[in-house]
Amino acid sequence: MTTQTHATDLEEFDQGWLAAMENTPLARLIFGLTGLTRLGEHPTTLERLAQVVDRPVVETAVLVRGATTARIEGNLIHWDEPFPGERTRRTLFIGDRAIPMKFGCAPDLFAFAAVLDVPFRVEDTDAVTGSPIRVDFVPNGYERVDPPETVTVLQSLSRIRDAQGGDFADTDASICANQPFFASIKAAEAALAASPGSRAFTVKEMFERPWFAYYRDNLRPLIHPATEA
Repeated sequence: MTTQTHATDLEEFDQGWLAAMENTPLARLIFGLTGLTRLGEHPTTLERLAQVVDRPVVETAVLVRGATTARIEGNLIHWDEPFPGERTRRTLFIGDRAIPMKFGCAPDLFAFAAVLDVPFRVEDTDAVTGSPIRVDFVPNGYERVDPPETVTVLQSLSRIRDAQGGDFADTDASICANQPFFASIKAAEAALAASPGSRAFTVKEMFERPWFAYYRDNLRPLIHPATEA
């Protein structure tokens, strides 16, 4: 494969992922809740979330009740348990809180960095090698990744398109469960072979994906207007 062909294939892959994210209202809902509540640290209002997801307040309330574990009391949304489930996939540390992530995928964390206004740390374990993995995120980037060769996988465009329209439980099972961190590209080889068309990216490369810039440039100013002014 020539360099030009590889670049074209990567651009098509990136644009396909961006389109899938843009056309998935529930993704915007979760990332909006993440930034507005700082992953459940404090409540937000229905009006603020409706502005972020670009939907009427009534429709936003229906989405919250039907697709998340958040509870609505009066005009406030409380997101006390953002990641329900039976098994912890990785642990997120933010401030003095340790949040077991029993739901979602490693690529979500890069969108979190696009919408959160504080640093956070993620600790994971490579299921193939047993190696511990740690990534220290900051708003719009990262400070540390250990081991430095750590990668995560993005599923193929065909699988992403097939998953569109499903609820979070379906998406979590079909997509997120197959998008973990790996300690190296070698450790990810079997996962890539099992899903033709998927790709692995380093932490640095993940921040170069266009959907990260999309959330940074479109959601972040709505979530943190004072800091963006």
